Amino acid sequence: MTAPDGSNSDPIAIYHQQAAALAAAYESQSFEGIHSAARHWLPEPPALILDVGAGSGRDAAWFARQGHEVVAVEPARKRRELAPRLHADGRIRWFDDRLPGLPTVSRLRLHFGLIWLSAVWMHVPPGDRVPAFHTLMTLLTPGGRLVFTLRCGPAPVGRPMYPVAVEELLRLGDAHGFQPRLTAEQPDFLGRPAVRWQTVGLERARR
Repeated sequence: MTAPDGSNSDPIAIYHQQAAALAAAYESQSFEGIHSAARHWLPEPPALILDVGAGSGRDAAWFARQGHEVVAVEPARKRRELAPRLHADGRIRWFDDRLPGLPTVSRLRLHFGLIWLSAVWMHVPPGDRVPAFHTLMTLLTPGGRLVFTLRCGPAPVGRPMYPVAVEELLRLGDAHGFQPRLTAEQPDFLGRPAVRWQTVGLERARR
């Protein structure tokens, strides 16, 4: 892919190469601390959850501990191989898949009560976002929920990211019949002063 700065860095290759270091950073922070804004809006267990870009498996493991069944998607191979060793849990199934189409997950013919996209949307090129959102919608149950966490601020060197905005997701949600249920902002969990995080929760219409 071509990055916003014109380079041809592939974010999946970068996450593959840096799997161990990135996992250490993510695992140093708790789900409860990072996702405090969204915790009150998560479905009651047991629910079927899709974790897109599941990384080290920290969030998928938290969902599993609450009694949910989780389909975890991670396209970077080393991350996908490392995660089950860090979080061995039979309630998590791991797959190699990616937006905008999620073809492997789509072939499972499952529908999810929650689709979780933490620090993922900034890697989806703007031209792929409408089809990506449509894919997510088709995988949700009626009344199902989408939760995005958006990284706002300069991209790390060598890790290409595209700009994100709450307003874009609200427009996409409105165009697809979703209701906004959650918006929140918090500082960066690793203490980077130029970075902040926004959480957006959207609910699909029940019919």
